[in-house]
Amino acid sequence: MLGGAIAFVALLGAIKDLYALLDPAGRGEMAWGFLMLRYSSLQRVWLGYKFTGDAAWFAVFPHLALYAAAVYGLVSRRRWCWYLLFAYLLYVPISQSLYMVFYPLGFLTGRPLPDSFVRGEWLFLAISVPLELAAAILVWRYRDLFPSRGRDPAAPS
Repeated sequence: MLGGAIAFVALLGAIKDLYALLDPAGRGEMAWGFLMLRYSSLQRVWLGYKFTGDAAWFAVFPHLALYAAAVYGLVSRRRWCWYLLFAYLLYVPISQSLYMVFYPLGFLTGRPLPDSFVRGEWLFLAISVPLELAAAILVWRYRDLFPSRGRDPAAPS
């Protein structure tokens, strides 16, 4: 069930990034019933650094490849997918924290953002980082669901 939920989130990420590639100068929303995804080609963040303009559009490609690989690896239960997921789930809070220091707090730009915006960013970090770390812990805990080469954990011993 955990793999299915993460695969679904990765699929939504891939769809979102496809929309971002197809609309290089914009941002928008896709709504499917109760589910809404926001996409943008105007800004991307990698390891806390914000890319804008053409660089942001090109930065969509690694995101798309990462999400597509995660979907494939989860559906086919590939061992390498466990490593990919675990590393990515640890990378995201690091990147978000670096972004907070670089931009809202102004250490990279020299201009901190308004206090109301910074408070919103702290709230976002307070909610998202524990969730991402909890997901990493779950992926670690259930890593044996991703079989080694030639070994199926569902098969009787």
